[in-house]
Order: sequence, then C-alpha cells, then structure tokens
Amino acid sequence: MTIENKFTVIRDTREKPEFGWSFAADAYCDGTIVDKVDAGDYTIQGLDDYVCIERKHSIDEFAHNCIEKRWQKCMQRMSEIKHAYILFEFGWNDVNTYPRSARVPSHVRKKLRIPAAYIRKVIHTARDDYNIHVIACGDRYRAEQVAYRILRKAHELRCRTL
Repeated sequence: MTIENKFTVIRDTREKPEFGWSFAADAYCDGTIVDKVDAGDYTIQGLDDYVCIERKHSIDEFAHNCIEKRWQKCMQRMSEIKHAYILFEFGWNDVNTYPRSARVPSHVRKKLRIPAAYIRKVIHTARDDYNIHVIACGDRYRAEQVAYRILRKAHELRCRTL
C-alpha cells in the first residue's frame, strides 16, 4: 500500500448529508469523498484499518444509540481500529444533565427514561473496554476542526511508519 503526501477523507454513505462534515482540499487533504465505511462515519482512504471517527450530532442521538443493540456492534468494529474516536457535537454538560439537556419538547422530555448515569456508563465502556477515545467538542464547528486534526495527525503518523 502506498501512502500519498495528501490524504482523502471518506465520509460514510449512511452519514446524513445535512449533519455531516465535508473537508475541503488544502495543502494536506485532497478533500472528501462519500463511500461505505465499515467502522465509524469518517476515515482516510487507504487507512480505514488505522483511523476512524464516529460523529454524534446531539445528546439525543447518542442517548438513543446507547440503548440500541447495534451500538455494541459499532463499538466492537471500532475497537479493531488503532485510532478510534467518537466526537460529540455537544458538551459534557449535555451528557451530565440528560434528559434535561434533551432538545425535544418538554412533554416528550418527561417521557425519556435514559438516565445520565447510564449514558456515562456507555461512554466509560467505550473508553475502557473498547479503547475508543470520546471527545465532547461543544459544537459542530469545533467537532469538525478536531476531526480534521485527528485525521491529519493519523495520516502523518502512518506516513512516518511506512
């Protein structure tokens, strides 16, 4: 496998276009293409076994994922990647105050039964059992910046080792 001086980001086909990130071409990156990604939502072309990023748009989305059976399979696939990340487009306060932090109408919020402690447990499981880094970035813009830096650094590290 040949690693080029520039990297191309792959965005998973299942990533919602209205929420997903798209990285423009610059001195380090050739831009973003859309293709199937086996682990996470984003990776680098040719380095899908080396780095992946799972993007979570809101605490509501993540809370729902926490109770889905397929979430364990997602974490299992990510654990097989050397540098695996979950990036939140929200902050730790949203995690700690859920369901009060839910972005749903108040009459719906009263029916939410997922406690913040359970969400924190899922995050600790991702970190401790699956070796996945979890970063609460605070907002979409910051999360996209962090994702770009992670992908760029992973590409640089991989180029040095080959």
